[in-house]
Amino acid sequence: MVVIYAEKASLAKELAAFLHAGKRIPLQDEPTVAHYEFTYKGEQAILCHGVGHLASLAAAKSYDEKYNKWDLSVFPCIPDNFKIGAKQQTLKCLKLVKSLFDKADWIINATDSDREGELIFSYVYQICKCKAPYKRLWITDMTEEKLKYAFNNLIEPDGAISSTVSGSPNQLQMAGRARDISDWLIGTNLTVAATKKYGSFDRMLTVGRVQTPTLNLVVQREKAIKSHVKAPYWKLTAVFSSPNDKIAAEYDKGNFQDEQSAQAVLSECQSKQGTVKSIEVKHKKESAPLLYNTTQLLIAASEKLDWDAEKTKKILQSIYEKGYVSYPRTSSEHVTEDMKDEITETLKKLLTLPDFSGYAPDEWAEYTSRHFDNSKVGSHTAIIPTTKVPENIDDEDEKQLYALIAKSIIRIIHPKAEIDNTTVIIQVDNKHDFKAKGSIITVKGWYSVDAMPENKLLPVLTEGQQLNGEYELKQGETQPPKRYTEAELLAAMELAGQKLEDEEARTLMKMQKKGLGTDATREPILNSLYKKGYLTKKKKTIYPTELAVYLIDTLPVEDLKSAEMTGELEKKLNDIAEGRLDFDSYIAEIKKTASEWFDIIAKTDAEKYVSENEKKLLCPFCKKKINSFDWGYSCSGYKEGCKFRIGKTIAGKKITENMVVLICQNGKTNIIKGFKSKNGNDFDAYLAVDNAKKEIVFKFPDKK
Repeated sequence: MVVIYAEKASLAKELAAFLHAGKRIPLQDEPTVAHYEFTYKGEQAILCHGVGHLASLAAAKSYDEKYNKWDLSVFPCIPDNFKIGAKQQTLKCLKLVKSLFDKADWIINATDSDREGELIFSYVYQICKCKAPYKRLWITDMTEEKLKYAFNNLIEPDGAISSTVSGSPNQLQMAGRARDISDWLIGTNLTVAATKKYGSFDRMLTVGRVQTPTLNLVVQREKAIKSHVKAPYWKLTAVFSSPNDKIAAEYDKGNFQDEQSAQAVLSECQSKQGTVKSIEVKHKKESAPLLYNTTQLLIAASEKLDWDAEKTKKILQSIYEKGYVSYPRTSSEHVTEDMKDEITETLKKLLTLPDFSGYAPDEWAEYTSRHFDNSKVGSHTAIIPTTKVPENIDDEDEKQLYALIAKSIIRIIHPKAEIDNTTVIIQVDNKHDFKAKGSIITVKGWYSVDAMPENKLLPVLTEGQQLNGEYELKQGETQPPKRYTEAELLAAMELAGQKLEDEEARTLMKMQKKGLGTDATREPILNSLYKKGYLTKKKKTIYPTELAVYLIDTLPVEDLKSAEMTGELEKKLNDIAEGRLDFDSYIAEIKKTASEWFDIIAKTDAEKYVSENEKKLLCPFCKKKINSFDWGYSCSGYKEGCKFRIGKTIAGKKITENMVVLICQNGKTNIIKGFKSKNGNDFDAYLAVDNAKKEIVFKFPDKK
């Protein structure tokens, strides 16, 4: 019997449809989990699925009970060998999978075709103590032809994934394990160290290999904004006119830093004509942009569709599982040379549809190595439409994202766009040059698909021509850098914080895999920073919280906050995946690093974090500090007899920190709705201080 294991229910459903696996058989007491029973190539087969990770690295306390308490004299926890444990919330699913693995003669690993997918399967295989041999189903897209190819060309664990991909499934698995162990060692130990040394109240200060340098990018940008001192400058502009036209121009040497110099030049220009000194026309050809990798697609959806990364990821996964686009988690912006026929077929289908037929060029441009380059394709190609081109997509969000991806591939069959950029220098008083710029698109090329810029026309001029001039001096102020948008932060993560204008330099950086996280993990990392209270978002703009600034300012390990350092670690993980770096040597290095960083934090003193709320949490009876516990809040003067205490749940209602602040500051909360009486009836009330009884009581609103 063969067991086919998919990573999640949605993928299992698509595979079941392709394999004609019959009716879904749900688990009796957990209907979200199911399996399928059918015949595969004349053999009994079962298709089952997980719920993402069914197992993970075990907690520190599983190695020794002493780690159950966060004690700096006990940590760091640096295991010789790492244990894995079942995730409690998915135990029923794991039990079903184990029962099926136990019966299997062999297994097909059909998890997501990437590093994380290999890790997920290897942990399940290990925790089930499975001994059955297995092979890898490597899926590049969910079309029938690609699924058929994948099932007919199963890969051995140590076999080559393809002719263009370095490494094997086993090497990818080891890279996944190395990533997980790195995150565990740094996250577990340094979170303990930071929380015990610098945290207070009930604030856990989480630290992470990728999370912390990402947070540092935002905090440092915020500091640059707050520390920016506005400086005045003076801008000299001119409007030159001929009998029929006007030309706006700017002083060629740029802005003035002092008003006196600016006024001196202005006075020398006033009431004087300008002479056309030179006219230079540069002809520029611009190639179609590279194709989308995951991060670049998230950025494009943010800029063009105004979506956040979480929404884009969700819609992208949906159209992938429907077979409309290729694998959605990729760092590549290219496709392989042997895909030319497949892409031609896809394009021909796209250009017959009403939504895309208007983008058909008069003559197809030749495919080139700009987009078809085996050397620049990793485990997966760029995200492109598959040959399964839908005639219509009902869901409007799916339709918009599919159109964005479809246009990216249509652009490559258009010629290069061509532009004439004109620079005119107009001289005043034989010494002061003013510059005017114009541009005109001479060949639309791929601009006709999207991103068509506007022409900026200049009038016809001749050298030596005299023009009347009107001059104006305007005062301005230097501006601080702008805060990150989600799109800009994702781009910064991809390049480990470096700003590279040159496309070739950016591509090289991406190929070296030195970014913060991977294309699959950047969006989850941002979500994690929001949920942990380190980042907030107002519309598209990202702000660090007070807690984030405190953490970055307090952490004494600069390498831990360094995007470059984390980028180097990410490159080493990629080297493991491609067989260029030994797993054991990397783990030894990361153990040493985590231990050293822990010692630095544990030995560096700093003031503990106190939030604005905590500063207000003073006992309403004795004015001493209030402490927070798992069960609720209590006055630190309890040994002296103070009776102030309040639970985190009262009469079925959760009591928030802000409510306790109101009690301390104002003597009572706002009206709280939805308390439950002992009889199960709802009621509304205030929580208020009773100074006579020295306790917190219900106060009821006046009845009308």
